[in-house]
Amino acid sequence: MIQPSEYSFEDAISRTGFGKFNYILIVLSGLMLGCGFLEASCINMILPIAGCELDLSNSQKGLLGSISYIGIILSSHFWGFMADTKGRKKVIAPALCLSFIFTVISTFAKSFTFILIFRFLSGFCICAPQSITYAFLGEYHCVKRRGRVLLFASFLYGLFCLINPLNAFVFINQDSWYVYIPYLDINYGTWRLFLLMCGVPSVISAIALITLIPESPKYTYARGDESRTLKILQKIYKFNTGRPIEDYEVKCLEKDSEFSEGNDNRSKGFFKFVWYQTVPLFQHPHLKNTLTACYLQFGLCLASNGFFTFFPEILNKVFIWLNDNPSQTSTVCDILESYDKNVNISSIAGDTCVTKLESSTFINVTILTALFSILWLISSVIINKTGKLVIIATILFAGGISSILIMFIEYPRVSIYLYFLLLIANVNMSIVNASTVELYPTTLRAMAVSISLMFGRIGSFTGSNFVGLMIKNYCFYTWLLPATLSISGGLLAFTIPNINKRIK
Repeated sequence: MIQPSEYSFEDAISRTGFGKFNYILIVLSGLMLGCGFLEASCINMILPIAGCELDLSNSQKGLLGSISYIGIILSSHFWGFMADTKGRKKVIAPALCLSFIFTVISTFAKSFTFILIFRFLSGFCICAPQSITYAFLGEYHCVKRRGRVLLFASFLYGLFCLINPLNAFVFINQDSWYVYIPYLDINYGTWRLFLLMCGVPSVISAIALITLIPESPKYTYARGDESRTLKILQKIYKFNTGRPIEDYEVKCLEKDSEFSEGNDNRSKGFFKFVWYQTVPLFQHPHLKNTLTACYLQFGLCLASNGFFTFFPEILNKVFIWLNDNPSQTSTVCDILESYDKNVNISSIAGDTCVTKLESSTFINVTILTALFSILWLISSVIINKTGKLVIIATILFAGGISSILIMFIEYPRVSIYLYFLLLIANVNMSIVNASTVELYPTTLRAMAVSISLMFGRIGSFTGSNFVGLMIKNYCFYTWLLPATLSISGGLLAFTIPNINKRIK
């Protein structure tokens, strides 16, 4: 049989095989995605304790819990432009290192302003792996394997998110440990060490990426560098098969339309790139779909990420109340009001600080995080049979109804499970992303997802600060916002084209 003199990129990447290189890349991709979660959410676990040491109000806690998302929002377009012009690996690795450095610096904070600035900078940098990793991973795989690989990376991402509550369990309650730093006049204690340990996976990921993974071959191909692309493919082939690179049969690549992408709008500068890729999304025929995707992501992230900011603190207060009142019933809002009154009374005696988290808080945060991973895995198995609409609508309606019930249910443990259902909205984000991808042509897909996720992160910021401002004096009404957004989002999902499509 005569071998072709030129191979398409898809044929070339499929002939590198599927082996050790791919497994390492999938695990590393899951870890890099997990780093984004750790950097954005680790602050939530320490708010009950650090809030006392830094003398934070509820509104300041809300801002601190959401400031990473502001960094992510403001840097989304920047990192997309950098990845398209400088390379995926060249952007992700330095961003991970910078995020770790800013996290380390933030652990020495002795004021609200100091820690706020460096959590913002950490969020600004961690946006790079969050935004680029899925594209980076997909570009090493042919179409046949790509979908399954991305779903398994999402599953691993959920598992790596367990680092957050496990780190908290190991470090936060070791209150006998601290090191006094005279020059800074701070006790470098357990919550600071916990924050540091949540940043460690970022630097580990960066080192692994630099030493084990070459630049994306699809990127070098799209930039018109055939020679470098072939060298990368040969390296992957040798890693997977153990054979010499001379055995790799692809010697020449076909030059299709993507081969000349190095000369497109990305080369004209950041602002022109953003303009040409963004404006069409808000024009006919894409306007309706863009607004729908943005609204859904806003509501999902407000309910899940925004209300997760105070999840550990609210759980901690509920379990403290349950320990003191094991046979009584009360709504969550009444418990929080009662707790705040007791704190005000105890402040007269100078005893207002929370120095430990209840063990039940760790257990429930761990269960919630594990539940995300399990539901991602289940969704990936059933989505082709049920269609996306069933999953999206079910989760949104369940979250909305749960948020309403939290206002009235007088059994605290039941309220906690209802809180779980509200936060499960996070699972829908990847499904809405998949629906968004299908609604746009190839040239607009990446930016469409980026724009919708940007609105999602605005939702995270809005939700976190909304809870911080409302929960103390208007607790009952706090739960109405996620209820309204979830139920209306579930209804709006029915208008998405082909959303109920099933794949046999």
